[in-house]
Amino acid sequence: MTPSKTTGLGGFDVPSSRGSALRSDASALNVGVLHLVPTLEVFPLLADPKMYEPNTIDLSDQGEREYWLKVLSEHLPDLVDTAVASEGGTEDAKRRGDAFARAFSAHLARLMEEPAAYGKLGLANLLELREECLREFQFVDAYRSIKQRENEASLAVLPDLLEELDSMTEEARLLTLIEGVLAANIFDWGSRACVDLYHKGTIIEIYRMSRNKMQRPWRVDDFDAFKERMLGSGGKQPHRHKRALLFVDNSGADVILGMLPLAREFLRRGTEVVLVANSLPALNDVTAMELPDIVAGAAKHCDILRRAAEMGGLLVDAMVNPGDGSKNDLTSAPLMVVENGCGSPCIDLRQVSSELAAAAKDADLVVLEGMGRALHTNFNAQFKCEALKLAMVKNQRLAEKLINGNIYDSVCRYEPPSLS
Repeated sequence: MTPSKTTGLGGFDVPSSRGSALRSDASALNVGVLHLVPTLEVFPLLADPKMYEPNTIDLSDQGEREYWLKVLSEHLPDLVDTAVASEGGTEDAKRRGDAFARAFSAHLARLMEEPAAYGKLGLANLLELREECLREFQFVDAYRSIKQRENEASLAVLPDLLEELDSMTEEARLLTLIEGVLAANIFDWGSRACVDLYHKGTIIEIYRMSRNKMQRPWRVDDFDAFKERMLGSGGKQPHRHKRALLFVDNSGADVILGMLPLAREFLRRGTEVVLVANSLPALNDVTAMELPDIVAGAAKHCDILRRAAEMGGLLVDAMVNPGDGSKNDLTSAPLMVVENGCGSPCIDLRQVSSELAAAAKDADLVVLEGMGRALHTNFNAQFKCEALKLAMVKNQRLAEKLINGNIYDSVCRYEPPSLS
C-alpha cells in the first residue's frame, strides 16, 4: 500500500517567519529564540485581553518561586541526558550538554536571588527560558527519537481503539473520549512523576493503566454540562459547533489516542476542527510540522479522518483500510493544522501566530489540553466562545494549590462564553 502523502500544514498558510526572523523578548537573557516574528497577535477569542493573565501560579510568592525553581533544577540532569542522547551521545553533544546545564543553572540561581531580573516572572516564562537555553546550545529537538517511538506505538493500537469507540452508543462514546484524553495526558516528560512511570512499563501499558483508573467524579468535573451541550437533553437537539480549536499537548498516546479520537468525534458531527500545535519543539510536545504525518498514519485506519484531512489540505492520494467500520459515517468537515507561534510547554494567548488568530475568527469552541496550556497557563482565562479545559495534574503541589486535590487527579472544565 502506498503511504498517504502529506502536504505540510493544511488549511492555513505556513507562517512566513519560520527559520528566518527570530527575537527574544528578554535581551538580557541572551539565550536565543523566544517567539517567532513578525506574525504574533492577540488571540481574538479572549474575553478581555487587557485583564488576561496567562500564568496561574503566582511566582512573586517566595515559597512558590523557590519550589518551582527547585523542580526545574532537579529535572535538569535527566533533560541533559536526553538532549545529549538526541545528538548521538557524541563528545561535542556532551560538551554542549554541560554548557547548557551550566547556563540554565546560572539563570535559576540568579532568579532565586533576583526574581525580577528578567522582568515579571511566571512559570510560563521559566519553561520558555529552559527551551531557549536548549536551542542556544543547538539542541533543537531533544525528545525527537522518543516522540517518534511513542507515535509508532500509539498508531499501532489506534485501529482497535476506533473500533471500540464505533461500537458504543453516542453517550458512552463521548464519555470514553473525554476519559481517553485525560488518561493519555499522563505522558509528560516534563513531570518527574511521569518520567519515573516510564521506567516501569511500556507506553501502552501506562495508557491502559491510566484509562482503567479514570473514574468519575473527577476533581473538576463539568462533563455533564459538556455532554448536554453536545448531545442535548429532553429530546432537544443542540446546534453543532461550527469550528473547534483543539490545542494539543504531547506526542504519542496523548495526541493519537486522546485528542485525535476527540477531533474525529467533532468531525463526525460536521464541526470543522483545527489542531493547534507548537511552532518549535518543547519537551515531548507535538509540533505543527509533525502533525500531518501523524494524521496521515491515523487516516489509513479511518475514513472520517482521511476525508477530513483531504478537505483540510493535509493529505493527497490517501489510502484507507477497506475494512474500516467508519466508512458509512463520512464527514463533510475539514481537519486543519495551525502553528501557535511559540515553542514552550505553555502558551501566552497575547502572542499567537497570525494564522491561529485567523483560524479563531470562525471558531465557537476552544479546547485546551494538557497541564502547560490548561493549568500552568489559562486555567482562569475567559473566552468569548465556549471553552473546554482538559488535563491530568502530574504534580502534587499544583494539585493541592489549584484544585485542592492530589497528583493524577483530572480536570474537565467546561465554560460557556464569557459575558464580560
